Amino acid sequence: MPAMKDEVDRSSLLSLRQWITVEGPNSRDAVLRKTAVARGLALILRHIARTGIGRYGQNDKHVDPIFAALHQHVLGLKSRSLADDAHVDNFTLEIIDGRPVVLSCVSPSVNLVLEAGDTENAILPRHESLESWTIDLRTSPTDVSHPPTTGMSNEDSDALLTKLGDLLYKLYSGNPNLCATTAKEVNPIAFQRLNVDDDVVGGHHRQKRRSTAVTMLGQFGERHAQLKDLGVPDVTACLVRDLLEVSLGDFRPDTSVASIEEVCEELQLMHEKSGIFMFASPIVEQPRLEIDTTVLYGREDEMSRLLSVHDRLRDTGESEAILIDGYSGCGKTSLARSVIPHVERAGGYFIGQKLDVLTSSPVALVLNAFDMLPPLVLKMCNPCEVESIKRDLCSIFGDQLASLVRLLPNAALLRTSTWSSPPSASQLDGKLRVDYTLQLFARIISSRQRPIVLHLDDIQHTDQYSLDLLQHILCDIKGCSSILFVGSFRSNELGDEHPVNGFMRKLDRNGTLTSNIHLGGIKLESINALVSNSLRLVPRYCKDLSREIYRRTDGNPLFAIETLRSFVGTGLIEYRLRQRRWCWDIDQIGDVKLSDNVSDLITLKIAALPEKNRQALKALSCFGSSANHDILNTLSMELENLQLGCSDELVNAGLLNKNDTGYNFSHDKVLEAAVSLFPTEFERADCHRDIGRILLDAFDTGVLECVGIVADQCNLGLASEAHVACTNMARLNEKAAASALKKANRKSALHYSSNAMRHLPENCWQSERDLSIRVYLTHAKSAALNGVVNEAKVAINKLLPYANAIDKMAALSLKSSILASSRQIQEALATIVGALSDLGETIPQTYDEETREELFALTLQTISQHSISEVSEFKLVSPEDAAAAIIHFYYLAIQLSHLLHPNVLIIFACKSVMASMKVGWTKCSCFSLAVFGSRALVRGLVDESLTIGFSALKLMERFSDADDQKTFVYGVYYGTIANFNTPFQLCCERLNHGKEIGLFHGNHMGAIWNGNFFLHSGLLAAIELSKLQKECKYQEGIVEGDKDQYFGTTAAYTDLVKNTLDILTGDKPFSGRIEGDWPCPGANVIRYEFLKKYHHSVRAFWTRDFSQCVWCTSFLEDMYKNLPTSIMIKFYGGLAGYCLSESETENSMIDVAIATMKEKEAKCAHNFRNKRLLLEAEKLSRAGEVEEADIAYLSAIEAACKARFVHEQGLACELA
Repeated sequence: MPAMKDEVDRSSLLSLRQWITVEGPNSRDAVLRKTAVARGLALILRHIARTGIGRYGQNDKHVDPIFAALHQHVLGLKSRSLADDAHVDNFTLEIIDGRPVVLSCVSPSVNLVLEAGDTENAILPRHESLESWTIDLRTSPTDVSHPPTTGMSNEDSDALLTKLGDLLYKLYSGNPNLCATTAKEVNPIAFQRLNVDDDVVGGHHRQKRRSTAVTMLGQFGERHAQLKDLGVPDVTACLVRDLLEVSLGDFRPDTSVASIEEVCEELQLMHEKSGIFMFASPIVEQPRLEIDTTVLYGREDEMSRLLSVHDRLRDTGESEAILIDGYSGCGKTSLARSVIPHVERAGGYFIGQKLDVLTSSPVALVLNAFDMLPPLVLKMCNPCEVESIKRDLCSIFGDQLASLVRLLPNAALLRTSTWSSPPSASQLDGKLRVDYTLQLFARIISSRQRPIVLHLDDIQHTDQYSLDLLQHILCDIKGCSSILFVGSFRSNELGDEHPVNGFMRKLDRNGTLTSNIHLGGIKLESINALVSNSLRLVPRYCKDLSREIYRRTDGNPLFAIETLRSFVGTGLIEYRLRQRRWCWDIDQIGDVKLSDNVSDLITLKIAALPEKNRQALKALSCFGSSANHDILNTLSMELENLQLGCSDELVNAGLLNKNDTGYNFSHDKVLEAAVSLFPTEFERADCHRDIGRILLDAFDTGVLECVGIVADQCNLGLASEAHVACTNMARLNEKAAASALKKANRKSALHYSSNAMRHLPENCWQSERDLSIRVYLTHAKSAALNGVVNEAKVAINKLLPYANAIDKMAALSLKSSILASSRQIQEALATIVGALSDLGETIPQTYDEETREELFALTLQTISQHSISEVSEFKLVSPEDAAAAIIHFYYLAIQLSHLLHPNVLIIFACKSVMASMKVGWTKCSCFSLAVFGSRALVRGLVDESLTIGFSALKLMERFSDADDQKTFVYGVYYGTIANFNTPFQLCCERLNHGKEIGLFHGNHMGAIWNGNFFLHSGLLAAIELSKLQKECKYQEGIVEGDKDQYFGTTAAYTDLVKNTLDILTGDKPFSGRIEGDWPCPGANVIRYEFLKKYHHSVRAFWTRDFSQCVWCTSFLEDMYKNLPTSIMIKFYGGLAGYCLSESETENSMIDVAIATMKEKEAKCAHNFRNKRLLLEAEKLSRAGEVEEADIAYLSAIEAACKARFVHEQGLACELA
């Protein structure tokens, strides 16, 4: 018996395979039309949909026999986990008269509790022949002894059927809510009727063959409705019906299922999107159309490109930029945001902001985007990573962490327990270097494992300042930040001259990879997927509707969505409760004329809303693309049309999106339509005014803190009036401008300060003097930062007659800075000297050399008498004291004097130190004291110079707000003085720190000055040349932003170092002549000419042009003989003299060099001992004292190694 049983199984399976007729070579052509397979699949699917799968596959004898038979006999799968195969044997196929015949089950399903008297015989009638379903009377009969072949091998057929069974199992296993059994309690009468009908219909078929297809289709349609009455999902019931109809030969190309492969695809779709298609409970009320606008249709290739860029960023760690362009509504934003799940799964951060036509300051949105990072860090990172980031922030930012919090308030979330509070408002002058601060922040937060994806939407509304900021962040060649910038914009709104084009070119020049993705319309198949998901119908039912939508919209996703919504809104597509599905008449839809513009559709949609909803949209449009909850909560208490419930209704209508921070318009076109609801600009201004008044009251009472938003609404409410004298408005805009300056948002600061000026009364100096001073001073700062120099000068000149000493100091300081940046150095100095004269200081017009030296000697004597090293005993002056203004103006004069002759510099340095000792010391005194110490060094007073310079450092420690002074003090002390008692390497570290502080405080001149000193000292400290080249390139980037400032002198000094490094690394040949022209004749050209000789000496020595090196040594001037660069020229000259030919040998230089090294070695052996030993070794070698020379060479090598002077260690080895 077992052998006979196996043979029957095999023959049954073979017979079923043979009756799957095909018309092509692959499995997709396995046609179901007019075959028994269609009916067989329909009955199996119908049974599973009604009863569920049970516990097939578990080690349990309670197994659904129908599904077990499907797997084991029909699909050819052998289950190893079935405990009782007797249940399976009850469902078999046999061959009777050459035709496969289905034998029904004789026992009920174990996992289905039937009503009394019911059996499973009703499901598949006993001995029902498939012959009646496979032979169409209109076709010639088939030879029963030669059934049609499938065109597939048994293995292919098995694979296809196995796929079908597996999909059924995945779809229904363990999900009882998807089958009709659970609907018995919902609709028991319908459930009983379905079983009774099965008995009746089964008996009818056993006695009578079908007469026409129409009668059978009606019966199948009735079954279809009954299944849905039981809660079976519509797509399942429809698939059962369609399979039965196809088995009768009723095949419709658009909607009928044509192959087993298509059945598998449909089941796969049901499985993957069960939430859309497999809703279990019967629908008893009218649903609304739900379109998931977060799903991206038809952009698989573009998404793949975007993800590949992100993955490449994770591999390389190097920042990249990608632009997405296309017309409005094509899905640019959706494409950019589609990477969010991938980024988050990979451990990265996604941040983004949207710009719009109402955006007054794009840079503020960039800062808002970066301010999203601290909460994401706490969310994404484990505790160890968070603590590491906190430590890095504290270590790298140090005292400047407050500057970061000024820009990014959420950075306070990453503070350590020892972090101090931000500085007082007096320190915040609007000069913060935003790009550098964000660079450092991005280096700490991002990494190859956790990159940042920054998305800015609609960057056609951005400006040059914000793009420059992004460029500096992305092109951070010094750091290791990993950022993917994704910018999206409308193709038709970006001309050739738009700053975005220049931004991309700059990125290319700086080596940042860039790419572009262009979006057009999506294909018909994607429109069909959108319609299918929205209507919860499988795609084949939606083809005619999708073609009509595609014809009207040309594949624009937004247009397609709004067209679909319009069809529903006008009743062309309606949900019918009887059919439990969306229905339409395609001919009627085709005859309807709709607008060919998506904006018109949205406008019509908004026009159909209730009045309160339209008013809410109008109010929300006053805030641009989004509004936060705090604002809306405040307004909802006063404006009836802005109740939160009303906003939620707009979300349901697809016009707004709701997020954690507030509400935003679902698309730009919706915002544009909402703005167009205002019939005139005057009515819109009235709305702004009403909103502004409510927000201003809340701001004045401390309920709101967003002063910028409050000021925007008030300003827009009064925009139509040329001049409105309003003290409150002037005060509000001045506060908004000051707030913007604190965040280095210079464009917004100018916008607000200009409005503040506009609202001042005509007699402001008499009625509102203090307010007027603040407004004018703030406006002058804002205008100067934005390059509107003349406007800043006018504001300062109007302010000065009414200002007190403190305000006058601030105004004149600003004026001198403006003049200096405009290359008006003499005018700037004249302004400062005039201010000092007004304060009682005497500044002679000229000084001869004798008088200068007498002033220097007097100052030095006074310093000695006051015990300058006892810094703790110094008398300090409060910043509010009038005497502080004197020291401050001297401080400004010293800065400007660096660009003139050093003789002028020493005058102001001496006068400043003398004034400090007389009236008291301020933080500005530190720089004056350091400069005086450097002048003492030039005069050969090394000990005095070291004492004075170190006192300047100690004095800074007495001021809690002296960070902004470190830049210049570090430059002077570690760039010159400290070289004689501090290792060169440590000097480099402090100079680099001084540069970073300068960048934090917006002190570009000080940052560049420290940077150049660092590069010069880096050559002395033997820092690796490739690292110095990288630092030099970074320095060039800093200089590039201010290359014209101070006559281009900053660029000239940087070029000297760059050319030297290029020559030493072999990137550029040595020409043998001194290169470099001073860009500012008449200014401090002497020091520049000296530095040219130093660099020429370095280049000549290391390229073995020894005669040029010796020539440089002969031109040393006494003024610079004690500078470290002069000492190195002597060192190179001394060695070069012995390297020349016998006829050119210069022996006298080496003795001078040795004497100089001995003198300096006494104070800092680390820097000079190895050099002295090498010079002596060369002298001994030339004198023929070989043994003594060898000992000296070894000592020189050992000393160079100990001091980490690798290049000089190698030189000693070579000469030895």
